[in-house]
Order: sequence, then structure tokens, then C-alpha cells
Amino acid sequence: MIDNTRPYSPSEPSHNLTRRNLLQAGMAGIAVSVLSPWSVWAAPSGVLVNDVTLLNPIWVNRLFAPRTTDEIRQALAMWSGPVSIGGGRYSMGGQIATEDSLHLDMRQFNRVIRYSPENRVIRVQAGMRWRDLQSVIDPHDLSVKIMQSYANFTVGGALSVNAHGRYVGAGPVINSVRSLQLVLADGSVIEASRTENADLFHAAIGGYGALGVITEVELDLASNVTMERQVHHMSVADYPKFFNNQVRGNEQAILHNADLAPPYFDQATSVTWRTTDKELT
Repeated sequence: MIDNTRPYSPSEPSHNLTRRNLLQAGMAGIAVSVLSPWSVWAAPSGVLVNDVTLLNPIWVNRLFAPRTTDEIRQALAMWSGPVSIGGGRYSMGGQIATEDSLHLDMRQFNRVIRYSPENRVIRVQAGMRWRDLQSVIDPHDLSVKIMQSYANFTVGGALSVNAHGRYVGAGPVINSVRSLQLVLADGSVIEASRTENADLFHAAIGGYGALGVITEVELDLASNVTMERQVHHMSVADYPKFFNNQVRGNEQAILHNADLAPPYFDQATSVTWRTTDKELT
């Protein structure tokens, strides 16, 4: 993997960026061969799957890289053994695969299904990376509303763990999801939202793929804004007061985190991205 971004150092001066610029940071992907719905069953038994660390090799029975929901539906209906699902493969502990399973490699499952810039909503296949989604909405001056701190994860992977980011008051990614499509073990395709199949909606987000395969996701988007990075150094004891007075409930605070760096665990570095009218730098 090649990291084409450089993390900001707390010692650097303040930078002004648009919200979308900050969210576009990501890593290069991994190429994968694509099998048809039929060739997966004829493929030789035993395929080695690994995560990005290359420390967790797992032998699966079959590897299938679908491009449509119907292909996933057919695959699950025909397969009677265990199923594992891999997206960006950033779950670094062997979670992305199961021995002797049908492994669904979702990285080619990455199309936009519907997009309405005027309504600030988009529906995508779950294998799309956040970085690629941001590239689609960027020309309309829109931004991802909630995601984890890195843009190289897939949307489905982030939903499967209900990832959180640094968004002040926004909570985890489920708070930006309008609805999703889920393929169950028997191959049935279910639409789920807060009003339709609500139990499946809430269980699938953060469900680690245990209920089925998340195939499509409809997301709320946010308007793009210019942000300024502000850094403050303080003792850990002073941080709760600072957070309550300067960050919590502050409508200008978009992103925030506080870091502790060894060996000085009694000192905190607070980083906040706030809206600004200043020129971009």
C-alpha cells in the first residue's frame, strides 16, 4: 500500500481547507481479479485472502467479486457454507475472511445508483470507497456528512462497524444513512430504513455482516464549507473544561479530536476544524 497523504502535525501552523479537501485523503486500492457468477463455482477450491497488513492470511473456499446485487443474490442462494465479506480490507485482525468460506470481494461493486444534488442525497453500491464517493459529489459543492477519519474504507465496511468520525455532535455513520438494501442468506433482497424493516436496518448497521450482505446504501450529504484548523495544547485536566466551553454545542466546530502522545500522557493536543470566511491557503 502507498500512503499518498501526509498527516497534519500538531506543530504545523493553521491551514485553511475545504471540508471536502480534508475528506478526500485516502490510500491506493488493491487490484483484484473478477470472476463471473458461474465461474466462481468452477474455480479451484482454496484461495488465499489477506488484509492490508499481510499478517492475516486466510484460505477461503471460493472468491467472488460481484458487480450487481443479483449476482450476490444468486451466489448466496447457491452457497450452503459460511460466507465472508471483504471491502477495503482494513479490518486488521483477520476479520475480513473466514476459513473455507465463500468470500465476497466487494471492491468492484462500486457504482452510483442514484444521485440528487438538489436534495443532497446519494445511493451507492456498498463497495464504493468514500474517496470515490466524494469525487462524485465534489463538483456540486457537496461533502460526505459522516464517515471515519480515512477515506479509503468502503461505504459498506464503515456501515458494518457503524464507524464514527471526528464530527462534533454528529455521532456514528448510521445518523447519515436514509436506507439500505440487504441480501439475506437465502438470497432474498430486503429494503430497510427507519420506517421499513426497521429492525433489520438497525441490526445490519454495526452488525459486521452477520445478518446479510449490505449491497446498496442511501446517504444524506452535507454542503461543503471552508474550514480552519486550530490547535491548542493543554493539560489533560484542563481538557474537559475546554471541550465544554469551546467545542460542545459550537456550530462552527465541524471536526474535533484530542491526542495524547507518549510519554506525555498528562498533556493533550486539541485539534478543531472550524468554519471560516478566510481565504483558502
